[in-house]
Amino acid sequence: MGRTNETPLVPLPPREIALIFDLDNTLIDSHIDFLGLRHRLIDVLYKKGASTQTRDELVRLALPELVSLGSQVNLGLADQMWQIIGEGERQGLEHATVIPSAPAVVASLSERGYQLALLTNNARAGVADRLRPLDLERHFKVMATRDEVPALKPHPDGIAYIVNRLARVSRFYLIGDAWIDAQAARDAGARFIGFGTKEASVRDRGLPIWKWIMDLRELLDLKLES
Repeated sequence: MGRTNETPLVPLPPREIALIFDLDNTLIDSHIDFLGLRHRLIDVLYKKGASTQTRDELVRLALPELVSLGSQVNLGLADQMWQIIGEGERQGLEHATVIPSAPAVVASLSERGYQLALLTNNARAGVADRLRPLDLERHFKVMATRDEVPALKPHPDGIAYIVNRLARVSRFYLIGDAWIDAQAARDAGARFIGFGTKEASVRDRGLPIWKWIMDLRELLDLKLES
C-alpha cells in the first residue's frame, strides 16, 4: 500500500490535559435535594406570576435557569430564590460524605501530572469547608464556584474561566454526574466523562458522552492522552 498524508496522533503529555471535576455527587455525596429545590423555586415563580410554563417544563431547568426567570421580574425575587438555594446547600453539605475512592483517585491523577480543577454551582464558603477535611482541596489548581464564574452550569463560562487560569491546556475533560455538566462540557468543547446513575437522563437530552463510569477508579484506566 502507498503512504498516506495522514499524521499519526501523538498522545498528549498529562501536563497539557485539564481534568475539571464537578463536586456534588461526583466527589462528595452532598445530600442536596436538587429536585426539591427546583419545586420550591417553581412555587416562588408561580406565586409571583413569573412564569406560565408548566411544572413539568420548569423542573427540567437548572437552578440558575429558574433564578434567571425570577430576575426578569425583579432582582429582589432572584435574591429570594438564591437564599432558598443557599439554605438547601447548607443543609445538604452539613452531613456530606466523600465518594468512595475520590481522595485516592484525585491524588493519583495529580501525581501523574494532570492539571486538576473544580467547578461547582455551589457557594465558595460551603465548598471550602467540606473539601478541606476530606483532603481534596490541595490537589486543585483552580476552584471555581458561583462566587467567581460569570455564569453557572449548564452555561460553559465556568470551564473557560478555569482553562484561562491554568498553564498550557491542549485538551480538557469535565467529570460530572448530571446533564448540566454534560451540556457545559459540550458548549465549551470539552470531553464529558459521566459518573454515577444518571446516564439515561443525560442521553435523554441528546448530550454527548465521551465515557461513562460507575466508579471513580475507572478514571485511572482511561486513555485520556489519546
